[in-house]
Amino acid sequence: MMPAQEEQRVFSRMQLDSRVILATTRQRVEGICRNLSAEGVLMEVATGQCAVGQEWRLVLPSADSGVEPLIATASVIRVDAGESTDMVALVLSDVH
Repeated sequence: MMPAQEEQRVFSRMQLDSRVILATTRQRVEGICRNLSAEGVLMEVATGQCAVGQEWRLVLPSADSGVEPLIATASVIRVDAGESTDMVALVLSDVH
């Protein structure tokens, strides 16, 4: 039997099920944040909304009105297409 392998990522992921918004000056996409790490986000959006290489302004609203939302620049690095939704991986920069 092989021993269980540990997570080899530099930053661990936090599992979420939260609304997230991607926006540019011309477009707005809403989806569900499935997990979050210090460097990136995996989110689920309607099919065809995102493409590799796109840059967005990401807003992850806080569940607590006393806590500011997470705001960052997000670049699409992977899109796993599905029938009705896509899983989109984004790398974060300029996080506030």
